[in-house]
Amino acid sequence: MAHIVLDSCAGRDGGREALEAAAIASLQLDHQITVVGDESDITTALAKIAHDAERLRVAHARDRCEPDVDAAEVLRQAPRNSVVVGLEIAARDPSAVFVSAGAPGLIVAGAQQILGRIPGVPHAALAAVYPTLRPHGPVSDLFALLLDVGATVECSGDDLVTFAAMGAAYAAKISRIDRPRVALLCNGHGIANAPTRAREAHRRLLAATTAFEYVGCLRADSVTSGDADVIVTDGFSGDVLLRTLEGVAATGESLLRRAAEKFQWRIGVQMLSDGISAIREFTDWENYGGAPLLGFDRAVMVTQADSGRRAFLNAIRLGAKIDRLQVIAAVAAGVAEFHGLGAPSASPPAPEAT
Repeated sequence: MAHIVLDSCAGRDGGREALEAAAIASLQLDHQITVVGDESDITTALAKIAHDAERLRVAHARDRCEPDVDAAEVLRQAPRNSVVVGLEIAARDPSAVFVSAGAPGLIVAGAQQILGRIPGVPHAALAAVYPTLRPHGPVSDLFALLLDVGATVECSGDDLVTFAAMGAAYAAKISRIDRPRVALLCNGHGIANAPTRAREAHRRLLAATTAFEYVGCLRADSVTSGDADVIVTDGFSGDVLLRTLEGVAATGESLLRRAAEKFQWRIGVQMLSDGISAIREFTDWENYGGAPLLGFDRAVMVTQADSGRRAFLNAIRLGAKIDRLQVIAAVAAGVAEFHGLGAPSASPPAPEAT
């Protein structure tokens, strides 16, 4: 049974929908849930929401995070914010999964201070899924994994090869792919014009004996083909690519709505309505919860800032799956194997907060 630690200070409606998702999860899922935030506000709100009081606990965080403030400044000005308190709870429990729609920079900075780092991982990576034309693995998973999408903006070649090992281990567990295909995101089919970090990572991946198949470079216009199960890049490029994919999907939906307003196209659009609804459901990010933050010894799920109940519930479910399948241990083992390290050992629990 997983222990879900949910930050209730971020997300839609000032975190209200995060709290509602926690209440629903306490009734529907067999997990312990700790909601982090202002204890008085949470208790008052829960009095009006159906929930299982035996499974849902409250942890007080006295400080509020101001939006659009640098992560280091938040940690100085609001040291007992919900992200810090939630990560501290997670650090003390090997079965814990931390879920937050807070600022990714704050979550990464807090995790670096509080959680144990997987040996051999210099920097963490956010991993997001996106739809592809070709399915993946024996379960015909229609999504590939892209990392990093925002945790480490400036990457070295060592970061990229480590991301490859982490992403492959994650895909092997979640999508049950025996030998995931891994590609580097590049600006051409060849490596010649790529940045130094990508050329170094390409050379090392070609030379390495790995548990995954390195398929080389992949251009941005080929990422949705499904030719790779995992695509690796730096956090800046990955974030830009992910937002572009989301924007294209949203634009397509808007164009279809506009077409439906034209009388001569209306019948055609109505005939395609079932297919359009399926595509809308397929590309809706809330159906997939959040992005796991890989590189630490605890599961951390980062959801989008405007996440609602559905997104939080799906993030909780994915986090619980990560715990059940022991994905973090598999990621640590994959990194250790790639870098030729010894078998990873469990990190000691963090000391109690004072």
